[in-house]
Amino acid sequence: GVASTMFADRVTTGSKLQVFVQPTHGFTIPKDPQAPMIMVGPGTGIAPFMAFLQQRDADRATGKNWLFFGDQKSDCDFLYRQQLEDWHASGFLTRLDLAFSRDGTEKVYVQHRMKQKGGELFAWLEQGGSFFVCGDAKRMAVDVDKALQEIVAEHGKLSMDQAKKYLERLAQENRYVRDVY
Repeated sequence: GVASTMFADRVTTGSKLQVFVQPTHGFTIPKDPQAPMIMVGPGTGIAPFMAFLQQRDADRATGKNWLFFGDQKSDCDFLYRQQLEDWHASGFLTRLDLAFSRDGTEKVYVQHRMKQKGGELFAWLEQGGSFFVCGDAKRMAVDVDKALQEIVAEHGKLSMDQAKKYLERLAQENRYVRDVY
């Protein structure tokens, strides 16, 4: 998303660009193709998850895939709509939970959808699932982390302190990975 304007408006065909490459630090699909994968990517945070899903589709991975996606308005902000709906209809994208904050009278965000499905989300984690977050670091990632802690505490019957330790363990195992900016 950051480079889109540069590529579209400022770079001419045939131009040469310097690229800075850095390691992903675990921000990649689970090694186990049977492991569940939960992705939270509102707005342009969805971009890496399209690649995750494309790779798992190409690999014929059998693990369940769940995407929480949201933006302001579904009619103009539902990025990759057709591909996501096709994957969901085929069953490859097991769950697709959407949150368009300006479509209704109340603002609904991805963390609200997560909490609505908290029991199932926790079950996926207990089944060895990985949880990925990509996007805004200041608000979304903080709210998603808080919601995830609350889900783990409630459905794991843990204290908030124990839930925080649970998520720290998932992070150490590269099963709770964030690419936030």
